[in-house]
Amino acid sequence: MAFVASESRLYYDTLDIMGWDFMDGGFKVVFSPGIPSIIARHVKKDVCSFLEKQGLTLADIACFIFHPGGMKVLAAYEEALELGGNFLETTREVMADYGNMSSTTVLYVLQRFIEQKKEPGYGLMASMGPGFSCELALIYLN
Repeated sequence: MAFVASESRLYYDTLDIMGWDFMDGGFKVVFSPGIPSIIARHVKKDVCSFLEKQGLTLADIACFIFHPGGMKVLAAYEEALELGGNFLETTREVMADYGNMSSTTVLYVLQRFIEQKKEPGYGLMASMGPGFSCELALIYLN
């Protein structure tokens, strides 16, 4: 596996979308029901822009290694990227096996792709996080 590139996107005016509230009794996680709509609105443009900088398109990606933020989040990825097929199958398997373990869950998806070792090709990792932000990484699996 080789790391090729990465990019971070921060969506301004979204502090109330995802994050943590610090309370006397500890941390309280904040998840807005608006997360899928933000993904649907931004992910295709952001992903295509990122890939274009690397001289690639969505058609060049063999593995989509996405953080499984929940069923509605996965549906938003599918709707926005319009790739057809079951490109999030491995992500769904990891979510079924382990659930959403926060943003680190994307590493479990990556591990599963490495263990499956199909054919060499580019992998696109994506994870959403507090702020609201999107982290993208391009890797080459060989």
